[in-house]
Amino acid sequence: MKELHTFHKQASEVLGEEFWQDIADMIPNRGPRIDIYHTQTTVAVLAEIPGLSSPDQIGIFLQGQTLVLEGEIPCMYPVTENRITQTERFFGNFRRLLPMPRPVSMEKISAKYNRGLLIIELQIETSVQQTNISIDFT
Repeated sequence: MKELHTFHKQASEVLGEEFWQDIADMIPNRGPRIDIYHTQTTVAVLAEIPGLSSPDQIGIFLQGQTLVLEGEIPCMYPVTENRITQTERFFGNFRRLLPMPRPVSMEKISAKYNRGLLIIELQIETSVQQTNISIDFT
């Protein structure tokens, strides 16, 4: 993350701050903004998903060690898309595949949604099973 901040700062010095606004139009954000961090015992995933009113509007599941988020961020503007003159926020269907930075337990997962922020906490697996593989020498 520090490397990205350093790159952003260096690019701004060379190309100007307008560079980021110009490039944002070329590289659209295709889903909710996500932060992932871990402590010694948990992995936390934070996702900005405004406008949800029911848990049925979002799917969260773990496939192996990849967290999958899918759903739809509703657009609540009272105008059609051709009348929006600047768009930086994401609306619509999304599916995000988020590899976990540490091995997590399938049984110890919790999720909370409050004021547009989804927080998912996954317990880090402390006893990762290891399988020894024998080698057949011929």
